Amino acid sequence: MIPHKFRSVFAKRLTGPVGSSQRLQWISISALLIVLALIWILTWQRLRAEAALLEKNAELQQRSLAAIIAENLAQVVDRSRLMAVTVNHAADEDPSSASARLTSMLASDRTFLRLALYDSALDRLSSSSPFVDGPQIKAFLQQVGNSKDDLLATDSDVQVGPLLKENAWQVPLLVSAPNGQPPQSGYLLAMLDLGYFLQLYRNIDMGATGSIFILGLDGIEIAEARPEGLSLSQQPRHLPQFAPVNASEGLWRGVLPGSEGKQLARFQRVERAPFIVVVSRGIQEIHSSHGDSSLRVWGILGSLSLILTGAAWGLVRSTRRQQTLLEALRASDEEKHGLIMRLESEKSRAMTLASYDHLTGLHNRRMFNELVASHLEGARRSRKHYMLMYLDLDRFKLINDSLGHHVGDKLLHAVSERLRTSVRSADVVGRMGGDEFAVLVTGLEQPQDMDALASKLVAQLSLPYPDIDGHEIQVSPSAGIACFPRDGHDVTTLCRHADAAMYESKRMGRGRFTYYDASLNPAQDRAIQLERQLPKAIDNDELVLHFQPKVNLANYRISGMEALVRWQHPEFGLVYPNDFIAMAEESGLIVALGDWVMKACCAQQARWKAQGIPLVPLAFNVSPMQLRDGSLATKIMQLLHDHGLSPGDLELEITESCLVEPIGQAIKVLEDLRKLGIRIGLDDFGSGFSSLSQIRDLPISTIKIDRSFINGIRSKTDVGVIVTSIITLAHGLQMRVVAEGVELMDQLVQLKMAGCDEVQGYFLSRPVPSAEAQKLLIQATIIPS
Repeated sequence: MIPHKFRSVFAKRLTGPVGSSQRLQWISISALLIVLALIWILTWQRLRAEAALLEKNAELQQRSLAAIIAENLAQVVDRSRLMAVTVNHAADEDPSSASARLTSMLASDRTFLRLALYDSALDRLSSSSPFVDGPQIKAFLQQVGNSKDDLLATDSDVQVGPLLKENAWQVPLLVSAPNGQPPQSGYLLAMLDLGYFLQLYRNIDMGATGSIFILGLDGIEIAEARPEGLSLSQQPRHLPQFAPVNASEGLWRGVLPGSEGKQLARFQRVERAPFIVVVSRGIQEIHSSHGDSSLRVWGILGSLSLILTGAAWGLVRSTRRQQTLLEALRASDEEKHGLIMRLESEKSRAMTLASYDHLTGLHNRRMFNELVASHLEGARRSRKHYMLMYLDLDRFKLINDSLGHHVGDKLLHAVSERLRTSVRSADVVGRMGGDEFAVLVTGLEQPQDMDALASKLVAQLSLPYPDIDGHEIQVSPSAGIACFPRDGHDVTTLCRHADAAMYESKRMGRGRFTYYDASLNPAQDRAIQLERQLPKAIDNDELVLHFQPKVNLANYRISGMEALVRWQHPEFGLVYPNDFIAMAEESGLIVALGDWVMKACCAQQARWKAQGIPLVPLAFNVSPMQLRDGSLATKIMQLLHDHGLSPGDLELEITESCLVEPIGQAIKVLEDLRKLGIRIGLDDFGSGFSSLSQIRDLPISTIKIDRSFINGIRSKTDVGVIVTSIITLAHGLQMRVVAEGVELMDQLVQLKMAGCDEVQGYFLSRPVPSAEAQKLLIQATIIPS
C-alpha cells in the first residue's frame, strides 16, 4: 500500500515528467541503435578497403619483382650475345686463341658455368674447359640443326635448351655468332647457372606460398623457385595462360598445377630473350593477417555492441526504478537539508568551543599557540619586531576565594574586554588558563615601541573595575615580555621565557612589566651541569631509549618505530634530548652518543626477535659528524651480523644539516648504506634549506614533514596546500611521506585526505619505554579515537 501522503506525488509523476522521461529513453535507445548500425557498416566498408589494399600492395610487389627478374634475365642474354660476337671474331682471326678467350670471359662472369663455340654445322670448335656433350645437349643441338631454317625465318638468335642437373642447375642458351657473312658462321653455347641466378632473390619475402617461375615463350616451365629453394617437376608443366600472343605483362588469378588454393600471379615477358617470368603468391596467405585482424575487430565490435545494449537496457530498468523513488526522496530532501543545517551549526559551535575560551571569548591556549606559530613564520621574513607578553593578575586567588568564583569569572571577563580594546587589531590575544593572559604584539617598527604599549596595558588593567556583581575591584597585572627572535625562535621557547620574565615582575613588586633576560633562566646552572656530566652518562650507561610508533594511514598498522634517546639523570630525573643533544654536538660527543644509540637499537631489536615479537623497522637519527666517518656502513653491518638482524630491521634518519656543502662524503656513506639494504629517511623536511628538487638524486626513500607544517595545517590554508604539494611531489619521486607531530584528529584527517603514507605524534602514541613499546608491537594496530 502506498501511504496517503505519497499518492498525489505518484499521480503527478505518472502524468507529468514520467511521460517525457520515457520518450527521452526511447529516443536515446533509438539513437544508440542507429549509431551501432553505422559503426557496423563503416567497419565492414573499412575492412573491405583494407583487404583490397592488401591485395593491391601484393600485386605491386609481385610486379616489381617480376620486372627486376625479367630485366636481369635480359641482361644475361645480352651478355651471351656479346660473348658470341666477341669470341667468333677472335676465332676468325686466330682459331687457336678461341679457347683462351672463352675461359677469360667465363672467369669474369659467374652467371655462366661453361662456354663452347660451334660452327654452322653445330660441330664444336673450342670450349672454356674440356667436357663432353651429354645426350641432352646433343639432342638439343640436333633439334636446333633440324629446325635451322625455321629459326632463320623467325629472326630468333637465342635458343633455350632443357634444364640440366649435373653439378648445378643449368639452362643451355644457344646464341647465334655472326661474323658478317650471312646467314651466320657459328653458335655460342652458354650454360646459364640458374641456381646462382635465382639465389640473388632468396632474401626476398614472398611468403610461404610464393613462387618464381621461369617459362619459355611457349609457356613450358623451365624452373620454379620457392622459399625453400629450386623446385623441379618430373615432367615440365605447360602454363599457356602466361604465354599470350601480344601482351608483355599481365595479372592472373586462378589455380596453378601443383599449388593449393587460388594464386595471384604477375607475369612479365623478358625483352630481347625467349623467357617469361611469373611471380605468384597464394591469395589466402595475402589475406591471412587481415582475416585474423578482421575476426578480432568483429569480435570486439560484437562484444561492445552487446555491452552497450546491455548497459542501455540496464540503464532503462534502473531509471524506471529510480523514478519510482524519486519523489519520495525529494520529499525527504528538505528534512535532510534541515539536519545538515543543524549539523553545520553544531560544527561551527564545536569549532568555536575548541578554539575560544568559553568565559572570555578570547583565543584559548591551543588556538593562541597555532596563531603565534603562524605569525612567527611570517616574522622570519620580515624586518619588523614581534613581542610575546604574558600577563598574570596579582592576588587574583584572594579575590576568588573571598568574593566567590562567580565574581572571579566576571572579573576575568572584564579584564579580557579591557585587554582586547587596548591592543591593535593585528595583535593576538589569548587566555592561557586561570588568570593568565598572553598577547602577541606584531609588526613593531622599533623594539622601544613595546615600552609604551606595555605601560599602557599595565595602566589600563590596573584601573578600578567599578561594578563587578556589586563590588568595585582593583587589581594589577604582572607582565613578562620575550622578544622574537632574540629570546626564542619558536612558540614554546618564547612562552617559557615570557613566563619567566612575568614571575620576575612579581618578585620585583607586581604591577609592572619586565623583559626576559638570560640571567632569569633558572635552568642555566642545570645546563652547565648536564654538559659536564654528559661524557660520564654515556660511559655509565645512563641513557635509555623510548620508542614512538609510526602508523600506516591505510590500515592503522604500526609500520615502524622511532628510537628517541633519553638521559636517566640521577639528580634531575628523565632529561629529554632538547636539553643535551645540542651540547653533545658542540662538544664533539655526538659521535659517541650516536654509536651508543646504534648499538642500543640493534640490541633491542635482537631482544624482541628472541621473544618472538613481530619486528618493524626501527629508526634512529644520524648526525652530520657520523656521516663524515667512511666506515659507518661497515660498523652498522657488523652490528647487524653480531645481533642476527637483517638490514630491513633498521632505518636511518638524517636532517637537512647533513646535506650542507660539501656533501660528497655524506652522499658516499649514504649510498653505501642504501646498497646494504638499509632505508634512509630525511627528518624535519621543510624546516631548513632543502627542497624536493635538491634531494631527488639522493639515496632517500622517506621524508618526514616537519611538525611546524602539521601545527599550521588547520589554521592556515597555504600550509595545507604546501603539505599536499610535498606529498604529491614526494610520491612522484617514489618516496614515502611521514608526518610527525600529529596531535589532533583534524590533522590526521587532513593528512589522510592529502595522501600521506604514515603519521606519528601524541595523538596516536607518545614515546614510550621498551615494555610499553613491546605491547604496541603485539597489538600491531593503533586505531585513532
